[in-house]
Amino acid sequence: MRFMNIDGKMEMKRTYIWGTGRIAEYVYHFYYNELESYNIVGCIDNDKTKEGKTFEGTDICIFQPDVLICDKQSQVIILTAAYQAIEQQIINDYPWMIGSVQSPLLLTKRRLISRYKDTKNEEIKDILYYLKDHPLQVFNYEFATKYSNRNYDILYDKQVKLFYTMYENKRMYFAKHLDSEEKVKDYYGQIVLEQDIESPHRYLYGDFQVENNSVVIDAGVAEGNFALSVIDKVKKIYLFESDPDWVEALENTFKPYRDKVIIVNKYLSDFVDASTVSVDSFVSEDHIDFIKLDIEGEEYYALKGAENTIISSAKMKCAVCTYHKEFDYIALSQLLQEFEFDIETSRGYMWFPYDRNSIYDLPTLRKGLIRARK
Repeated sequence: MRFMNIDGKMEMKRTYIWGTGRIAEYVYHFYYNELESYNIVGCIDNDKTKEGKTFEGTDICIFQPDVLICDKQSQVIILTAAYQAIEQQIINDYPWMIGSVQSPLLLTKRRLISRYKDTKNEEIKDILYYLKDHPLQVFNYEFATKYSNRNYDILYDKQVKLFYTMYENKRMYFAKHLDSEEKVKDYYGQIVLEQDIESPHRYLYGDFQVENNSVVIDAGVAEGNFALSVIDKVKKIYLFESDPDWVEALENTFKPYRDKVIIVNKYLSDFVDASTVSVDSFVSEDHIDFIKLDIEGEEYYALKGAENTIISSAKMKCAVCTYHKEFDYIALSQLLQEFEFDIETSRGYMWFPYDRNSIYDLPTLRKGLIRARK
């Protein structure tokens, strides 16, 4: 049987869906139109009791993995939560399939292209053009390819038992859960990628900088790359990081600067309880010069909780992430303008999944952040 893919090309390759559980059922029905462009010849499951049965709601037969021995020219789309384990099983047992394994993100990519195919937005058109020859990722631009397979110098501090690297000529430590050089390299690679000069996620750009002798709030600190990049300029900096796993690393990174660094292991929002504070309730300064917010969708409420501080600060800059929730950009733009900020938006768009294998939401492209000043 012949199938037509979304680019209008004939696609004949025999395709198996690996997985027959809840995720596979959801993806099969949710992405039915996208799957029509594949020659689906069967499902694969490690559960021997399912062999010979049909996949829920279809006439597609379920096979054991060894069907790939007889069908070496086929490809596999893995539709299960155990993606990495299945991928490793294929590498170990069916090595000829390496290069023919697809993740659910292939279907998400097709849905995203379908969603925006009639767009008039030139920035989005650039992304669609890029996606013709590249897999879907957070940053769908050529600059992202610069960071593939880069080698970074990762060192280990035996005294504190943490990995670190030299960032802006300063030691930047990583949390204990990043317990191997490879994990740290992967994590650090994402940091430098997202702060590339062309990235929609870049905090500082052009004349939008932290000025000398500034009082700064950095919320959503993690490893502290932003704070470390401006530490020599600031008079004082508040580091709000809710994840306790990062506190030890931050204490080591900013040990040479403890006279002007305050680490706050709490969430930042517009209310106060045992684990949460607001800027107005915690910060004692009579003004703040710069606020950076990258706090998983809580940016709007953190700004609401800083209203008195914003009003009392004659001049202020804010770098506010807008990609965590679909309508954050609109809400945050309106709020910042109500606070009498002039706003500009970073160039380009991001695709932001809840997690990297997310397939449960209709895919959207989102603006990365707002740079605001008054």
